[in-house]
Amino acid sequence: MPYPVIALVLSMTSTLGTAPASELSVRYEHPDSPRAEQARKLLKDSDALETRIRLPEKVKVVARDCDSPAATWDHDERRITICYSLVDKVSDTMTGISETEEADAGTTAARVDGALTVLFHHELGHALSTLNGLADSDQQADQFAALTLAADKPKRVVPAAEARHLLAAGHAGIDHLSGTAESATFACLLYGADPARYARIAQGGWVPAERAPSCTNEYNRVKSTIGSKAVKIGT
Repeated sequence: MPYPVIALVLSMTSTLGTAPASELSVRYEHPDSPRAEQARKLLKDSDALETRIRLPEKVKVVARDCDSPAATWDHDERRITICYSLVDKVSDTMTGISETEEADAGTTAARVDGALTVLFHHELGHALSTLNGLADSDQQADQFAALTLAADKPKRVVPAAEARHLLAAGHAGIDHLSGTAESATFACLLYGADPARYARIAQGGWVPAERAPSCTNEYNRVKSTIGSKAVKIGT
């Protein structure tokens, strides 16, 4: 029986950084090449897969070598898979963009971490959709991702919005991070979660200027539709 969405989008412990291991486990499989090892280390050091989000069922997160660069959710197996080759592709693409802009190493690292965090929360969005008995789609996964990312990792919201904007604008062809319209909507939802705190999203033009004033309403509408009172943070 699916869990009603009103009962759960996410629930968090009161201690920052404490993940409910009984609900979500993370495993980094042994890489088969030096390049994959670099990607494994990058992903692990980024903390992109660390979360305080509670799910209605146990979910496994597995980082591993794959035949092609991808990030996927398998409902039958209750498993999120992040491929090392995708991590490598994200890192290479973002590094190239940053080098073109002559961005410093700290900015580049923040953008890579932001992009990897978006990928994980997008797959978490697919998990929340299907575990709650909802029709699954990339659009809805993005909506869940905006809600969970803003609540779970507020310090990563701005880098995440910037990273996705840069990758979409550059037509990188990376699954879940491509598409300028999708990027703008995602940025709008993140900005709408707290316009004062995330003012840089609007200032950077990652959401169109004419759309920015409506982003709070867009965020609240999405929260009401798929989250309502379910977004709970421990005190």
